[in-house]
Amino acid sequence: MLLVVATIAGIGVGLLLLWAALAKLRHREDVPGWLRVYGVPARAAAPLAAALIAAEATVGALLVARLLLPWCAYAALGLGVIFVLALAAARARGVERLRCGCFGASEGRTSHLLARACVFTGLAGLAAFGDGLPAPSQETFVLVALGVLAAAVGALSLLVLALYRQVGVLTLRLGPRMPLELAEEGPALGEPAPVLEHLGDQGSQLVAFFSPGCRLCHQLAPGVAALAREGLPVRVVHEHEEGDVFQLWNVPGTPFAVHVVDGVVVAKGTVNTLEEVDELLAVGRRRVHAAV
Repeated sequence: MLLVVATIAGIGVGLLLLWAALAKLRHREDVPGWLRVYGVPARAAAPLAAALIAAEATVGALLVARLLLPWCAYAALGLGVIFVLALAAARARGVERLRCGCFGASEGRTSHLLARACVFTGLAGLAAFGDGLPAPSQETFVLVALGVLAAAVGALSLLVLALYRQVGVLTLRLGPRMPLELAEEGPALGEPAPVLEHLGDQGSQLVAFFSPGCRLCHQLAPGVAALAREGLPVRVVHEHEEGDVFQLWNVPGTPFAVHVVDGVVVAKGTVNTLEEVDELLAVGRRRVHAAV
């Protein structure tokens, strides 16, 4: 009986891996950017994305074809453990939404993705060891129950930590909503953004300009970092490090923010609160939608 269950689990895991690989392959140009949100260095993101797609496709095909067992099942289990650790680390850093790319390009809540990765890892473990497991005893059930309780306590601890991290961010949302946008300040609207290192030409991005002696900049920095953890590509420019960029982008003062979509400036302005940054991003999205 366990052998049949392990076989079904293995085929299911293989199909899931093939589906995930095909979904990432369709959005292969975006996958490196998604991996960077997990903490992958920029230089390693592209080769790691290619290796991940190849690994998922290869292991998935072997599992469906029932070849190289049980080694391909062990490889699937290893991938599942990596997924769980990466998502748990991102959730511990406060990242609330992520694109895993497994079944499309849409965002998902990190906690939901983590739960899904745990289920996948459990199925992979069943495929790898299910046919060799003895019938579970009462002591085994007790150990499993203790493990589930420990996992629940750990999950609650992560949620409490995430809530604590958001307290300071929420206090920044109590200011006026509208950023100050003047035509003569910052880069021209509707024009390509000036050249800036590590700024891509695809997708929605935020460029934030800070100065070392700016009190509001220090208050906004945690909120901007939280936006980055939530999956929005953010490029922070510090005046004492990149003063020439301030001149190139015609920045009047700090804190100043620019919303760039597909390499084009869609919104800009002086911002004082995180709420104003949110509104600036919303203005940019509305302008892009109206243009389309």
